[in-house]
Amino acid sequence: MGQILELRGVEDLLVDLSLRRWLAGSGKRVPTPKQQSKFQRQSAQALRCLVLKQLLGEDLRGMSRRLAECPLFQWFCGVDRLDEVRVPSKSQLGRYFIWLPREQLDKVIGRLICASAEPEATTGVNRLFLANDLELGTVWIDSTCREANVHFPVDWVLLRDATRTLMKATNLVRRHGLKHRMQEPRFFLGQINRQCIAMAQAGKAADSRKARKRVLRRMKEIVQVVRKHAQRHRDLLDQQWSETDWTRKQAELVLDRIDGVLEQLPAAVKQAHEPIIGERQGRVKK
Repeated sequence: MGQILELRGVEDLLVDLSLRRWLAGSGKRVPTPKQQSKFQRQSAQALRCLVLKQLLGEDLRGMSRRLAECPLFQWFCGVDRLDEVRVPSKSQLGRYFIWLPREQLDKVIGRLICASAEPEATTGVNRLFLANDLELGTVWIDSTCREANVHFPVDWVLLRDATRTLMKATNLVRRHGLKHRMQEPRFFLGQINRQCIAMAQAGKAADSRKARKRVLRRMKEIVQVVRKHAQRHRDLLDQQWSETDWTRKQAELVLDRIDGVLEQLPAAVKQAHEPIIGERQGRVKK
């Protein structure tokens, strides 16, 4: 595998693209030759760690552990030392896997694919010395179905999700110094969670229909209070973002998160209201 990465300059291409991107982002400060050499070694290490992780099928923590225990893996990734072996941590491996943008990484992958399919012009031997050329005319797709790790889309659960998103965004704004008078966001999270538990248990009661209506009305009250608090903090951030340590673009990310939920919240409330309180079946038309 090490020879494959070296042949046709696959590793050199990734190092060159990484170095150009790094130098372009350095601004007026030009890195020293020593710093550039260190960055080039890290770029090659990033590529090899990415390849090894795909071969082993490990997560980031498992990958770091396997590197620490196997001299062969250390040699392949370029972290072997005689005096002391220091393998990349889980966080460092995470940075390696976003070392290059997708469009630049595609160039590296494209060069490797071309090298695997094209023979040498003079000898006719495969450039990677494979026994047979790779056939690129057929696409193989794994269509295996896997259960997604999501909850069932019960209508009233949308109110809980909206409350969580709005209160987490509100708490984020408050942590950066912009506060409007209200109870702590975790208070509302606790309230909506308790109502969700009550809603799940209401189906077991003798008067389950009335119990579900009663719980949903409480949830709607909580959501309305949460909506007002989120709107106030949203307006506060929009007007006084310069008083935080955020840039305008960073502030707009939080604003967009709040706006996206506030825009859909009335439809979510109506969607929960119709089958439980209104006792009408069918989806709400937007």
